[in-house]
Formats: sequence, structure tokens, C-alpha cells
Amino acid sequence: MRVLLLYANPHQVLPVSPYGLEVIRAAVADAALPVETTVCNPFLESLDPHARLLDVLDRTRPDLVAMSVRNIDNAVVACDPLPGPDGRWIDVVDYLEPIAGLTAVLRAWNPHLPVVAGGAAFTSCPVEVMDRLGLDFGLTGPAETGFTTLLRTLVHGDPRRLRRLTADALATLPGGLVRTADGTVHAGPRSRNDVLSQPSTTLPEIAPEYVLFSKARGIPTALRSHAGCPLRCSYCIDPVNMGRVDARPAAAVAAEANHYVERYGLTHFHLAAPEVNLPYERALIDVCRALADSRYSDTISWHGYFNVKPFSADLMDALTRSHCVRPSFSVDAFDDRMLRGHHKNYRLRDIEDTFGLLLRHRPPWMQVQVGVLFGQPGESAATLENAIGHIRRLADRGVSVAYSCGLRVYPHTPLARTPLPLRHLYRASGPVAAAEAAGPAGATGSADATRVIPPAELLTPLVYCEPMPPRELAAYLADRFADCPNVGFIDEGPVKEARMPSWLRPLNVATWHLANGRPAEAAGMARRVLADGDELGIRMAQRLFQEAAATPATVGTGPLVPSAAE
Repeated sequence: MRVLLLYANPHQVLPVSPYGLEVIRAAVADAALPVETTVCNPFLESLDPHARLLDVLDRTRPDLVAMSVRNIDNAVVACDPLPGPDGRWIDVVDYLEPIAGLTAVLRAWNPHLPVVAGGAAFTSCPVEVMDRLGLDFGLTGPAETGFTTLLRTLVHGDPRRLRRLTADALATLPGGLVRTADGTVHAGPRSRNDVLSQPSTTLPEIAPEYVLFSKARGIPTALRSHAGCPLRCSYCIDPVNMGRVDARPAAAVAAEANHYVERYGLTHFHLAAPEVNLPYERALIDVCRALADSRYSDTISWHGYFNVKPFSADLMDALTRSHCVRPSFSVDAFDDRMLRGHHKNYRLRDIEDTFGLLLRHRPPWMQVQVGVLFGQPGESAATLENAIGHIRRLADRGVSVAYSCGLRVYPHTPLARTPLPLRHLYRASGPVAAAEAAGPAGATGSADATRVIPPAELLTPLVYCEPMPPRELAAYLADRFADCPNVGFIDEGPVKEARMPSWLRPLNVATWHLANGRPAEAAGMARRVLADGDELGIRMAQRLFQEAAATPATVGTGPLVPSAAE
């Protein structure tokens, strides 16, 4: 049986590897099924993703496509105070429209080809994504067990009835979703997240292009420590894993890290968990000790996202021993009332205690990061002033602080189920209240009109921000922090998805060609970078070719042709 693992990720600024799909592929190998798998991200492999997907379909002739939807947008509300392209009010970049283009290609190639959607973004709003993309099958949550169970059923079935077999199998699987003949979506039992406690023996692989991305751009390698989160934050987009946690054995985490060091020469990792120190810091301490005791402890470093609480002296010691170079904390507010509104388990006193401990004992090489949410419900001039004071004090002590101006309202979150004041809601085209007042239904009435936005409408980027629009708030905060070099916007780095330069996609495609032994094609793309690129683009292209030449065995390029040196 031939299966195409389609990584439907249009994001270009930080090309992270399809870790979830590689975990799925490892689980399929572990199950010893007669299945041939191919992983493809058309957005990264060609300037024409539709043509690239069609080429892969013609070459591999898949019996089934498993499509991973990692993000529905880039979640960056305002990357700077300047007006966005075409006068956009927010900088959130919608990914579902280009992903829908891929599903159209699949349908045109074979209308009867079963396409099973999954991934983190799909899990957050599966029915709405199925409707938007025109799909009939889905699998939510960690899918190693579910997908291998599905394949086990299919490989022993009649290929001519594959679509019917897929529907029958998914209808009974935990997390399975099937669209019935009348158009409604039938959901199987609630998906499970207990797959990590029983890890597969086959370790995930990394495609050569992502090895090269990691080395040329410093993108960390994902390393999963646990799944789920015990909190129920107001903006959480993970309805499956909310309130449930499944920890991976510390020895398995360290073994996977060793595998990446030995096979690919990758040494910097991101512990891929919502908050690595929840629900109990003991599990993270065990992982830290396993990394610190591994045979590559001198070369391994890592970072992760932390909750403010719990954070003890024992954990601080474990982070130092395992070389955690960048603990990142999300501090939603510096106000207890607002923290309660987000259903957080910490208060202002906990923030002060944690950062007091952290900053007293951190080694010189450890960079502490904090992300702050501005513009949330209840934000006022007083709460802004209070937060600014706390942030400046942290920045004065060497903490790197990044902030968001507004909250993206995602489907099915507690925030989305709350009646929201229309005057504080914004889309790329402008304020929601103004748009509704100008609509066929006429004015919405009171200036304080509220509405619960239906989930399907929330697939299109919608942002909540008070007491002023996102760009105004961004300009105000940029002015207040103008003398603080450690404080800035939450964005993707020097290159921004909403302001994507023309040279970025050719550079990414050049990386794919270079890593897969096509130096002449890579050189052609590099010439486009040199023609269109600014100083940053040219510098990134030079770094790419230097890294590829230094590690040909890892990325599989072989000697570079002379034109690549241009």
C-alpha cells in the first residue's frame, strides 16, 4: 500500500520539520505493515506547489493521503506599528486558503482518493477545517495508534473499496471523523493521548532539507517530552489534550536526542510540549537528568516553553545541568484579575518568585525569554502602565521580552464561546463593528453590542484588542519601550511572514534542491535570491551554500557545481 504523508504547511519564515508525520512514519515502520510512505511539503519544494504536488502524485500513485495541518495561520497579530500590506489592520497570515488549493489538486487528480486530515491545527477545529477544505475523513489528537490501526485494516481490505473501508474504520477509531452521505460529520470515541508512555522502538527521521535548514538557520530540532496540558486557558486551541497529560519516558527522550546527534549532527533541541514543567516538574527534572547523563551531554542544548508555576530550585539546577539555553515563559498579564480571567494557575506573586529565583541562579549562557499578551479583555490604561513597569524591570535585569498586541480568537476556545464586544474585534480589513454596521442587516445597535462568533467564522483571522486597535497599541508600546533594546514584538524574526520578501521562497526551494542532491537547480534559485535579495537575503544564501559544502554527507548534496559558488 502506498501512502503520501502530505505536510500542508505554507509557512516560509521558519521551515520546521514535519515532526508529527515522521513520528507517524516511525510508528508505521514499528508495526511492520506492508506500507510505503512518502513525505512531501509542496510549499517548500517548489515555487509552484500545485505542480509539485501533481508531480509527486503521478510518481508515487498513492492509495491514501494523510494530510497534516500544523497551523491555520501564523498567529502574529501586529509585527510592527506600520500599516500592513494593502492597508491591513492585522498581520495574521491565513494558511487555509493555500491549503485548500492542495486539496483541489488532490480531488482533480483522483476524486475518489481517500484523504485523511490530522495535525495540531486540524485537531483544534476539525469539523470546520473539513468543511473549509472539502474533506471527508479526519483523525484528531496524537495519531500514532489510530493511524496504524487504520492502515492495518486497509492493507487487508479490497483496494477497490478503499474509500468505504476508510469510512468504516475511522468511524470506530478514537478521534476518527467521517462525513456521512447527508453532509454531517460523525465523530468516533474521544481521541486518546496515552501513546507517548508506550513509545515506538523506531526513531523518527529528518529529511535532508530540514537538517540543512537547522544548520544554516539555527532552527531547533523538535523533541517531544509529553503531550497535553492540565490547564484550561481561555485561548487554548487544544480541546483534545486540555486537562490531560501523557508523559514520555525520560530515557526515550534522551535516546531520540542521541539519535539526532549521531545521525544528523543536530545538537540543539526544542522540547515540543505546551509547557514543559506541567503538570509536575519532576517529569521535566527526569528528562533534564537523562540529557545531562547522556553521552552527548557536552554538545546538547535545548529550549522550551515554561509555565510560571511550578518552578523550584531543583528544577533550576536541572535546567543548568542539562544546558537549557533559553527557558521561555508566557506571562499573560501582571494583574491577578486578568490572570484569573485566563484561568491561569499563577498570580503576580508567583511571577516575582519564579523570576527572582531564575535570575539569581542562571548561568551567563542562559537567555531568559518572556512573552506578554497585551490588549486582552479587561486591558486598560492602568493595566498597561502596570505591565510596562514590570517589563522594564525584567528587561533591566537582562530578560528578553516580546509582546503581542491583541489575541487571535480561535474556534472552540473558552474565549470564543464568550460574547465579545464587537468594538474590540478586528479583521485584516478593519473593525468588525464597522463592517457589521455597514452590512445588509444595518447597524448593530448599541456601541456595547456583543456577539458569540460562530466557529466557522473564526477560521478567518479575527483578533480581540482593547483599549485600542492593534496597530495603535503597537505604536504606543513601541514608543514606551524605545529605550529598551531587550523588548520588542512577537514575530518570526528578521523576516516576517506578513512582509515576506520576494527572495525568501526561492531561498527555501534552493535549500530543498541543495539538500536533495540537485546543486544546479539550487544555483538557479540562488541567482534569483541574489537578483531580488537585500543584504539579509544574500547573507542567508551565502550561509546556506557554506553549510551545505561543509556537511555534504549529512544533507546528501555531493560536490557543488561551479555555478553554485556564485
